[in-house]
Amino acid sequence: MITAGVIGATGYAGSQLVALLSAHPQVRLAYVASHSYVGKRFGEVYPSLFPIGDLILQEEDIEEASHVCDVLFVALPHGMASHKISEEILSRCVVIDLGADFRLSDRAVYESWYQCDHPSSHLLTESVYGLCELHRRAIKGARLIANPGCYTTCSILALAPLVGTGLVDPTSLIIDSASGTSGAGRSEKIGSLFCEVNENYKAYGVTNHRHTPEIEQELSLQNGAPLVVQFTPHLVPMNRGILSTCYANLKAGVGE
Repeated sequence: MITAGVIGATGYAGSQLVALLSAHPQVRLAYVASHSYVGKRFGEVYPSLFPIGDLILQEEDIEEASHVCDVLFVALPHGMASHKISEEILSRCVVIDLGADFRLSDRAVYESWYQCDHPSSHLLTESVYGLCELHRRAIKGARLIANPGCYTTCSILALAPLVGTGLVDPTSLIIDSASGTSGAGRSEKIGSLFCEVNENYKAYGVTNHRHTPEIEQELSLQNGAPLVVQFTPHLVPMNRGILSTCYANLKAGVGE
């Protein structure tokens, strides 16, 4: 039996993770934490998840959680996990970060795109990008795993086989993605209000969405050389899910 903990358990990603882990026959939830709802029952925040409603939410204390967990999931906004995860924590448990802090292997790229310092940059070389289809072997032995982003997962899975086998021109990659509103998180934002989203289809983050370097990093590895992509995300009026439409020119001599 594996003991697991979730830091940031009441966000959209964290709550779904709690539900999945609680249903796993080989996992026991030992630490479920939320900064906003300390001391409350999980069911008070998410009544629909009544089978696990009696879980009591604790302080977001990664140090304490690392003493009672074999694996610790961290579902916090970018810039927070890198301040909390240390060599000492990793000596006690495996950490899977659902945020962006350990996805990019280059500190300068991270700090440029996210506009914040990375206090644990020495761990970037150890962190493994957690896309099982590409890095399964490395993930098995890792202490620190960076869970891929949402847009990046569907985009990389669509294009990696084509780029990796040399079937397409790596200079011609275009990705148009449409996401539901839960991708923006649970906090209040004007752009996520019903009247802003309903009956609308809106491009955002054009040329500067933070998942762009993540996609380019992984596809460059498949390509064997750096490449760039034209990535445009869109917000659509649905709760969850992503549709990515990816385009690329076939190389000369390659037919359908």
